[in-house]
Amino acid sequence: MSTDRNITFYSEHATRLAAQYDDVAVTDVHKDWLLHLPEPGMALDVGAGSGRDARFLASKGFSVVAVEPANGIREVAQAYSGADTEYTEIQYSNTQHTQTQGSIHWLDDSLPELKQVFALQVKFDLILLSAVWMHIPASQRERALRKLSSLLKPSGRLIISLRHGACHDERVMHDVSADELAQLARQFGLSYRLLTPEAQSDRLGRDDVTWQTVMLVKQSQ
Repeated sequence: MSTDRNITFYSEHATRLAAQYDDVAVTDVHKDWLLHLPEPGMALDVGAGSGRDARFLASKGFSVVAVEPANGIREVAQAYSGADTEYTEIQYSNTQHTQTQGSIHWLDDSLPELKQVFALQVKFDLILLSAVWMHIPASQRERALRKLSSLLKPSGRLIISLRHGACHDERVMHDVSADELAQLARQFGLSYRLLTPEAQSDRLGRDDVTWQTVMLVKQSQ
């Protein structure tokens, strides 16, 4: 399966990739949406990779659930952040949770199911999918967005970066478009905003890769 190939790639090249990702500042790669960062609360980082973004959000006071299915790069990230994999800082129940601000909880989980995330029974103020959507086949995107929208609090924000361009390694990437996300957003009662009408250059210097950023917001009942 293509998902297995991608997970294997990120595990086998974990050290190199983590160093590459961490070499780019969050304020540079995510400048398009950081102005829309909500007040600190619960954040979900899906496909957290090296943990760069999770650490940034934790430094801003968020309690972060970091999801990464590739064991190799997740272990590198956990070693860097010193995260407690047992996550004793947050206690969950069906009706309420107590939290220690600025913590990171790592999970071995993936879209479209996110079974481990749903088991926490928590809603999120912010969900981030950075360099993830192109790994999800078109046939799974509706289900994936339905799952993500159900994890948002009212007025919660879902940030998705869209990668356009060639892939020159073993990873499997699919074509993505902002228009497709706009159509899916309407199905699930999410407001849609394209934060980068003009595609942005790649922060890793790849000439044939560009990026766009979409923000989806769950409308209050």
